Amino acid sequence: MYKTLFILSLLFSTAFSKSIITVTHPVQEYFIKKIAGNEFYIRSVFSKSHDFEFSNKRLINKLSSSKYYFVLNLPEEEEILKLFKKKNKKLKVIDITKGIGNLKLENGKMNPFVWMDPLLARDFAKRIYEQLVKIQFYNRAFFKENYELFLDELDTIYLELKKRIDNSNLYGFFAFNNQLDYFAKRYRLDIYHRENRRLHINEVSKVIRFVKREHIKHIIIAKDSDYTIAQSFSGHINGKIVEIDIYDRNWKINMFSLIRGITNF
Repeated sequence: MYKTLFILSLLFSTAFSKSIITVTHPVQEYFIKKIAGNEFYIRSVFSKSHDFEFSNKRLINKLSSSKYYFVLNLPEEEEILKLFKKKNKKLKVIDITKGIGNLKLENGKMNPFVWMDPLLARDFAKRIYEQLVKIQFYNRAFFKENYELFLDELDTIYLELKKRIDNSNLYGFFAFNNQLDYFAKRYRLDIYHRENRRLHINEVSKVIRFVKREHIKHIIIAKDSDYTIAQSFSGHINGKIVEIDIYDRNWKINMFSLIRGITNF
C-alpha cells in the first residue's frame, strides 16, 4: 500500500510540477506572470543577473534545458536558437509575436516590437495566454481569469497614456532605431528616424530649421547606448534626451516613464 501511495504521489507531483520557460528578454516575463502567476519558472537569456555569452557553457546548458523557448523574432535570437537546438533537440520554440502588427523594417522583415503599443500588447498577451493553456491545460480557468483582468488593465494603461499625450504639446520625436514605431503609430505621433551618428557641420542648420518647423524637442535612445552621439545631437537642437529600455522587466512602469520623459521638457 505504501508503495502504491508513493507511486501515485510521484505521478501527481510530476504531472503538476512547474514547467520551465526560457525567454529572450525580461519583458516577456512580465506578460507571462500577469497571466500565469508563479505557475512557471522563467529564465531570461538577457538578464541583469548575468551576462549572456556564447562561451558560457554552464549558462547555455541551463537556458537550453527548458522545454519551451518563447522568442520575439529578433535578429539576435537566430544564433541563440541554433545553439539551443544543438543542445536540446526537443526544445519547442514559440514565436509570441507571430501574426501581430503590420509594420516592416528597412530589410523587409516584420517589425517585432509590438508590445510597445498598449493595444497590440493585448494580442501579444493573447498569444502568450494561448500557449500557456496548451502547456498547462489543467490551469486554463486560472489563466483565463488572469488574462481577462490583464486585458482590462492594458485598456486602462492605453487610455491613461493617451490622455497624457493629448494634454501635452508633443507632436513627435527623433529616434535612432525602429523600436517605437508601433508606439508612435498608435498615438499618432511623428517619429523621425536618424542615423546613429554625429551631425556633420553642414547638416546642423537644416536640422535646426526642421526642428523649429515641426516642433520636435525630444530624442529617444536605447538605454545603455552611446549617449555622446545623442548628446551632440541634442546640443545642436536644444533638445531633451529620453532613455528607454524596451526589454525592461516592468513593462507598465517603463511605459509611463517613457510618457513622462516625452511630455515634459
